[in-house]
Amino acid sequence: MYQIFVVEDELLIRQSIRNTIEQMQGPYAFCGEASDGEMALSIMQDLMPDILVTDIRMPFLDGFGLIRHAKSIMPWLKVIIISGYGDFEYARKAITLGVDQYLLKPVRSAELIRVIHETAAQIEKEKSDKTLPAGFDETEVQYALRKHFMQQLLYGGTETDVLLEQAATLKLDMIRSYYLVSVCQFETSDQDHGRLASIVQNVLRDRESILYFFNAADQLTLLLCENSEEELNEQTYQLLQILKHELQDVSPVVTIVIGETVQRIGAIARSHKKAVDLLKHARGLAAGQILHVDDTVQLTADVIQFDGPVKKELLQKLSAASASDVPALLEEMLTGEDSEQFGSKLVRYYTLVSLLKIAVRSMTLGGQEGSEKETADQLSSRFDVFAASGQYDTFRQTAGELLRLIVDSRQLRPAADKYSHVMTLAENYVKKNFCDPNISLISVAQHVGMSAAHFSTVFSQQEGRTFISYLTALRMEKAKELLTTTNARLADIAMEIGYNEPNYFSHVFRKTVGITPKEYRNTGGAH
Repeated sequence: MYQIFVVEDELLIRQSIRNTIEQMQGPYAFCGEASDGEMALSIMQDLMPDILVTDIRMPFLDGFGLIRHAKSIMPWLKVIIISGYGDFEYARKAITLGVDQYLLKPVRSAELIRVIHETAAQIEKEKSDKTLPAGFDETEVQYALRKHFMQQLLYGGTETDVLLEQAATLKLDMIRSYYLVSVCQFETSDQDHGRLASIVQNVLRDRESILYFFNAADQLTLLLCENSEEELNEQTYQLLQILKHELQDVSPVVTIVIGETVQRIGAIARSHKKAVDLLKHARGLAAGQILHVDDTVQLTADVIQFDGPVKKELLQKLSAASASDVPALLEEMLTGEDSEQFGSKLVRYYTLVSLLKIAVRSMTLGGQEGSEKETADQLSSRFDVFAASGQYDTFRQTAGELLRLIVDSRQLRPAADKYSHVMTLAENYVKKNFCDPNISLISVAQHVGMSAAHFSTVFSQQEGRTFISYLTALRMEKAKELLTTTNARLADIAMEIGYNEPNYFSHVFRKTVGITPKEYRNTGGAH
């Protein structure tokens, strides 16, 4: 199935293209759309389409910018440009960006269908050309020698000069400024192991600077090195995203951990050990994620929400609580109507990370010396939330300690109360106007008489989440209500809660709630 994404700022043209694709015969699926490049890039990173159909001139991020950024994230992406601009310069630039087809408006449906068929055929041809025979590009002997060399790097104990001599023999340039180890864990059937290895080799065969080997049939270890730490990180994350995409049919769940960046060959073993230690926790707690060992507090920032295990009602009670109130608050959190969720190790872990992040912000706002990051480093060293989430008793004890820490730090900052009237004013304004598509952090900041930057900081620290997260939560709750109590079309619901783009509303709803609006309506909100 070829997933096709459309970007066009003119609504009628976009609808026409969408209708053409949806009516096509064959393995084609319309997977999403956007009215500008910036919005498209955000959505495409979740959908990972095969074919992009895009205009050139659009607001915020034009078609050329979108293509450039999208191809850096999705190298396999095929691009069809539909534009009203036919001069030579546009065509030349399109060629340099690797555009596969260039059509001029107005485009007839038959012409678009023909081009999509040709693009699909091109994809199939490239797949055929890249099909690898069983085994590896290098001879079995060469692969075995590289594997042995990499094991010496990863497990330590070999002198650096010996390693450099072996690298020279294998024609490997190992003299770099930065090194990083990543370990990938696959969930796949036994019969797919050979196919998995072939796909991995296909992705890595032109990347001579990357060493890799399968230390188990379902586990891959990678070693990357660069002279720039920034380039190394960018290369690593791009490569891992590509691997996850290419392997999705063989292994839908790929858990990846990244060790610390080191600057000496002799320290590669340390990077590897930290990655392996993290993987032991990640397989049970964050399967399918890409985690970095330095992100102890941040590593779940993309998957945890403050309105998840830690309810807003509890946060409000914490703001007025004393140390003597902590046992009752802990009991309330663990024995409430959602208490069954704490039987899950994953939920226990997310809860502790939530409390840890609240404690960091509370301590920083309360005058703790050092930056928020420094405070986070201190607390993450003090509280091992990975280990504590393993057993219910240790989870309960750690949760209580964090709650006491939050209460204690808030009692040290009475000056924070000066913002309570600002928060009340802001929340009342947002609750009254969240359905307005023009509401923004800037407009709310103006309403309460603060600069946008200052208001953003105060709001996040007081509310425990960003302004956008707060606004989105209000809109999603209203959407849930409309989906279960009315028969209104999704497009009308989107407009009613402040989204001009129905598809963007569907994207945000699915990302927030976990299912599509249609699925939510069909289940009567039972999710």
